[in-house]
Amino acid sequence: MLPVVAIVGRTNVGKSTLFNRLIGKREAITADWSGTTRDRLYGECTWNAKSFLLIDTAGLETSHKQEFDINIQEQVSIAIDEADLLVFLVDTKTGITEKDLAAQKKLLSSKKPFIIVCNKCDNEKDLVLANEFYRFGSNEIFPVSALSGRGTGDLLDSITKNIPASKKTKKPKEESENIIVAIAGRPNVGKSSLLNSLVGNSRAIVSEKAGTTRDTASFSLLEENKILTFLDTAGIRKKGKVGKSLEGRKPGQIEKYSVLRSLQAIDKSTVVLALIDASEGITAQDVHIIGYAAENGKSVILVINKWDLVLEKNIQDYTEYLRKKISFLPYAPAIFVSAKDGKNVKKITTLILKTQEMRLIRINTSELNARLHDDLIKKTPPKQKNILPTIKYVTQVSTNPPSFVFFTNHPELIHFSYRRYLENRLREHWQFEATPINISFRKKSS
Repeated sequence: MLPVVAIVGRTNVGKSTLFNRLIGKREAITADWSGTTRDRLYGECTWNAKSFLLIDTAGLETSHKQEFDINIQEQVSIAIDEADLLVFLVDTKTGITEKDLAAQKKLLSSKKPFIIVCNKCDNEKDLVLANEFYRFGSNEIFPVSALSGRGTGDLLDSITKNIPASKKTKKPKEESENIIVAIAGRPNVGKSSLLNSLVGNSRAIVSEKAGTTRDTASFSLLEENKILTFLDTAGIRKKGKVGKSLEGRKPGQIEKYSVLRSLQAIDKSTVVLALIDASEGITAQDVHIIGYAAENGKSVILVINKWDLVLEKNIQDYTEYLRKKISFLPYAPAIFVSAKDGKNVKKITTLILKTQEMRLIRINTSELNARLHDDLIKKTPPKQKNILPTIKYVTQVSTNPPSFVFFTNHPELIHFSYRRYLENRLREHWQFEATPINISFRKKSS
């Protein structure tokens, strides 16, 4: 258990830029306008051999006009409650504002220790301007430039000095036991609701407004001595619609980054929970997202959400409908849930563990050839150009996902239909549920 440090402050003072600077990655989306960050975003930071968990938060506000704004501020409050130390970030160039004073009052009422960090100190003149923030009553302030990295070393020295030591906890023995799961789908299908239901708290903002999630939020659970790291992604719209937001040019630009992060989250994962809105049915964009995951070697679990809203509930009929729409992925399991009330959600973790188990199956060469022997005799590769290709033997070359090489005298003549036949036989013999299978053909050397 790492100590927790949260970056807080009013909007547009550079919290996400500082977050990216301290963790050494471009995890948080940054922009020149306020309100870009909404959910809590976590990243691990190590300095002087001491590690801590850093949280990027939305701008701290005291007046709320809409329920959506209240939800955002609840995320900030949760981050403050979780933190062992707060980094109170202010803007040197604008000086102390009413919102800064309101933010300071909020932090004082939290009773949490905090340090004042004056951002945008890009030159000597800015260092002089930063002295104004001594009015907050602190004996020490830290002038930094999150953009260039100036002064961040002194800041990290202070953070590591003021945070408690890490708490010891059990860790899985093997690195392979960390299963990364991306929650993907169109906007407003319930991805953030599912994440909150899986982890048991308000980890992500939930709203009926599409496009609420922007950054890729993550959370980890320990299940059966395996770490499940869930990545909540932004909704992926059709390519032609991305960036064309009704809210104006700026949110549209942010959406482009959000969609890119969503695709990157799928790339990082081994398992993808493809969320489908049961009340709307499967759309072309759902098929596109599922296809992208499958083509990149990910195990896909079809999560049919909002099942409670379907009036004529018939799982068998809906499953047949699914198979017709996603005929290219017959091995993907489907689970029917209601993320809002938690129905069947806990079964998802069991399915993920089973899926990962399938990805790691290792079959020795003798067993492979013995089990497939009759199949290879029953159906041989079709003749091509008056040449009859023959399969000599097969071996498994890797796992995660399982990959097999069939040795033949003419690999270039193996038809794709025969590849599909071999895949079906492998699935039939070893029950490869959810996981893709890689099959290649190689020439048997004389």
